[in-house]
Amino acid sequence: MSDVLLVIDVQQELTDELAPARRQEFLARLAALIDRARGANVPVVYVRDAGVSPGGPGWEISREIAPRAGETIVDKEHGDAFRETVLADVLGRLGVEHVIATGMQTDFCVDATVRGAEGRGYRVTLVEDAHATYASQGRSEEEIRAAMHAGALARGVALVPSASLFA
Repeated sequence: MSDVLLVIDVQQELTDELAPARRQEFLARLAALIDRARGANVPVVYVRDAGVSPGGPGWEISREIAPRAGETIVDKEHGDAFRETVLADVLGRLGVEHVIATGMQTDFCVDATVRGAEGRGYRVTLVEDAHATYASQGRSEEEIRAAMHAGALARGVALVPSASLFA
């Protein structure tokens, strides 16, 4: 079975809005995970939200986890990275059956893309400590992440810590 590490919307503008310590911790964990995936010859595919400062410096993938030459970036206009994009074609060419999801924002694009992958028949793993969001509607980031984890588990999505992947 072929895996892919999907890095959703980890763009400069979005990560710059995280608290400094949270930003550093999140990007360091994600960088280590990406390095291990590359070392295990697991393709890394980046997704970029076209609505985030298009063409400006905030639009780029955060420099700490920047794609290497030859790694794919899929631009999207909807929450679900599969909707009206080439992502399914990219994964098809790679022979992917298992999507390992990370990124931003937990309660929007990560959740929508995880659901999109499920709906297209992929086996899905959500990396429990490699997705981030902001406090919203009176809920902390931790509460939002916990609610997403509960929903994902109820649907059969695997939830694993980053340290257990590509070790």
